Amino acid sequence: MHALKLRCRAGEKDWISAELWSLGTEGITEIDQPDGSIVLEAFFADRIDTREFRLFEPEWIEHGEQDWAEAWKQKWEPLLVGRRWFLVPDWRDDPAPARRLRLVVHARQASGSGYQPATQLALEAIEEFVHPKDRFLDWGCGSGILSSAAHLLHAAEVVACDVDPDAAWEARANFESRGVPALLFVGSGRALRGGHFDVVAANMNAAAILSCHEDLVRVARIGGRLILSGFKERRSGSLRAAFQKAGLRMVREYRQEDWRCLVLS
Repeated sequence: MHALKLRCRAGEKDWISAELWSLGTEGITEIDQPDGSIVLEAFFADRIDTREFRLFEPEWIEHGEQDWAEAWKQKWEPLLVGRRWFLVPDWRDDPAPARRLRLVVHARQASGSGYQPATQLALEAIEEFVHPKDRFLDWGCGSGILSSAAHLLHAAEVVACDVDPDAAWEARANFESRGVPALLFVGSGRALRGGHFDVVAANMNAAAILSCHEDLVRVARIGGRLILSGFKERRSGSLRAAFQKAGLRMVREYRQEDWRCLVLS
């Protein structure tokens, strides 16, 4: 297993991590340094071109499989998100604190571990805007964490889809291990009939959301809610404009550092 070691400042960590995930890393660890910097170690099956990271002191380190697995597990600690969520890795048995819902994190290759700002913002929106008996769609489900959250909030129907077969297989395994009765398929939400869902969540990058924004609106019922996450502040304006042109109104914006999540109706 090849590990790419990078040194960065705290404000650079999120976008570097996002780039590493897009390049296919199988996991990232981070270690705070005494001087305030952060050392990231990203694990890859094969070495990648590091030229875009040349300002961050790139260094390759070779690890055995067991070393990688242990380093990966050491990164994941239970995490409080929003007012209700208690995120815990699936190899730990920590009980949820009072008035918190225990949401198991399946930290594998699919996106959406819950430890990324975009997913955390989506979870905050879900805790506020998903109600019992809602019909919920997780468009681009990744690991299925948003679907699992909707199930814990007693959504009456959970549908999840992803165009990536590997992500869909992982989500299916996660649903089966946690007893989440989601309808899951490989493909796009464009295949679904219109006007059906009370809540539609899409935790994807801005370009992906814009490419399917008309269908995101189409599958939601009148009065339904759209939860859009996975993008930075600089793309928020274009997303707002596209959905407002389609007849939606802004309900809420969630913020974490430079990341944004929009709720529209």
